[in-house]
Amino acid sequence: MKQPETTRYARRITKVITYIQQHLDEELDLVKLGKVANFSAFHFHRQFTSYTGITVYRLVQLLRLQRASTQLVFNPRVRITDIAYEAGFANAESFTRAFRKAQGQTPSAFRKEPQWQTWQVGTLITKTVEYSPMQVDLIDFPETLIAVLEHHGPERLTFQSSLKFIEWRKEYGIKPDQGKTYGLHYNDHSTVPPEEYRLDICVSVAKPVPPNAYGVINKVIPAGRCARVRHLGSRHDMSSSVGWLFREWLPASGEKLRNYPAIFHYVNVGPAIRDNDMITDIYLPLV
Repeated sequence: MKQPETTRYARRITKVITYIQQHLDEELDLVKLGKVANFSAFHFHRQFTSYTGITVYRLVQLLRLQRASTQLVFNPRVRITDIAYEAGFANAESFTRAFRKAQGQTPSAFRKEPQWQTWQVGTLITKTVEYSPMQVDLIDFPETLIAVLEHHGPERLTFQSSLKFIEWRKEYGIKPDQGKTYGLHYNDHSTVPPEEYRLDICVSVAKPVPPNAYGVINKVIPAGRCARVRHLGSRHDMSSSVGWLFREWLPASGEKLRNYPAIFHYVNVGPAIRDNDMITDIYLPLV
């Protein structure tokens, strides 16, 4: 069956957004992006804005600022001036003005106490673009011993828990390429009061970890069937993949969810991993 014209256009716009996310370090002009979408440069900008609610130039800038926000928090030794250059700004002053206008905080204030909500993709793209179907694999997840730091409270403070967990890993001798790093998401921060948000930050271990000053404890991810999709790119944008799983795939599959939180496997982690190179496997536990 031939797809409706609006559906085909939406998929082409989605392809452009993905391309932008994966090529933020390149020159992204309308001619190049129009070719990605198979639109003429004359019409592309208007079509893109009508489908997304944002101009191409603005989305590119916001995505670069979004990436810079991660560097500000997780690479505290990198100078703000250097982060500004990498984000495409001529100097720290213009970067600060753009960052504050987009985020509501200066880069230095964000580095001290980041407000992450601004950088969720839904706040960047104000209109819904239809995402292409994803490859879903049904797998048997093995029983896995994990070391866990439990986060309870506002989602915007998870970075503090993440930094604490990183410090524990360093002290315990678990490097970024050792073990598998997971996030167990017990609820959606957008649907519960901030104080009820729960997240377990985890890494697989070969043996139980001893008591420690960081509050890291032992847990086990139980064996069981799961639906798995792979999300490529920034982890700020994972809501698109998770939303598609729940909204499209699950009702059509006839599967039922198990009473266990969604499992996010952060396949590659560490300060050297750039946003567009991130790989995340998302597991929905099934009955």
